[in-house]
Amino acid sequence: MLAVSSLDVAATIHEAITAGAAVVALESAVITHGLPKAAAMEAVARKRDACTKQGARPAVVAVFDGRLRVGLSMEECVSLADRADAVKVSPWNLGAALTSPGFGGTTVAATIAAAAKAGIRIVSTGGIGGVHPGDGHDVSADLTELSRQPVCVVCAGPKSTLDATATLERLETLGVPVIGWRSSILAGFLATAAGLRLAVRADSVDELATMLQRHWDLGGAGAVVSQPLPVALAIPLRELAVDDPAAHGPERTPAELRHLQARLGERVIRANVALLEHNAALASSLAVALGRRQPAPEAAHA
Repeated sequence: MLAVSSLDVAATIHEAITAGAAVVALESAVITHGLPKAAAMEAVARKRDACTKQGARPAVVAVFDGRLRVGLSMEECVSLADRADAVKVSPWNLGAALTSPGFGGTTVAATIAAAAKAGIRIVSTGGIGGVHPGDGHDVSADLTELSRQPVCVVCAGPKSTLDATATLERLETLGVPVIGWRSSILAGFLATAAGLRLAVRADSVDELATMLQRHWDLGGAGAVVSQPLPVALAIPLRELAVDDPAAHGPERTPAELRHLQARLGERVIRANVALLEHNAALASSLAVALGRRQPAPEAAHA
């Protein structure tokens, strides 16, 4: 294991990065705050398997035993799911979480930060955070971190309880491109679409990799790839509306997701697990395609 300050990168992940192999970072808030344990473990297993099948190394990111870890084992993911004291980790509370309780699930924002520090360019998740309905002041740190780090997040669009229009506008302001995967419509997380047109789409992983490489070559930071959920699994947008919950700040999104799970039951869980698997597969194919555009490690140091 490679240890740098409070960051630990698993030996297999460090070796893959050093060799220029494809690696995909996977967030872990879904384990601690997103799904019931059985569904979360199924999702992690399916994500890891999807990465491997497409030729990429899966690297689950989490705060574990007082360290920011990149590359948790399946057994460690189970252990994390069993911890009632595990916190939801974002960049703002990352340092504190390492100290107490020392265990936590990383949001997209914290996963982006860890991936960038480890040298990983691709993150896979379910839905990204964004601008909540209301006065526009409740905004996920996912958007800020995307504007800072040259990392691409493959997702099924903004979470369905967010203001998708405001989120898309904020990403544009921050210079973060949102690229539709084989679609010109923004994905709607648990729904197939959020009903908003995207200016850019890609219909092959090579096209997508070329766009991203040029974005980064020109000094761009983060990027988002929006992959729609298959129609057979999607839930109509009208059924995904959530009344403004009592929770605000970091607990707002988990509260909204629990509300949806309680109301719609297994439909939400099945859709969530499926989109996590689909996104991991696309992220892995993209990581492999990006790897073909990089010089071999020996040539890079020549």
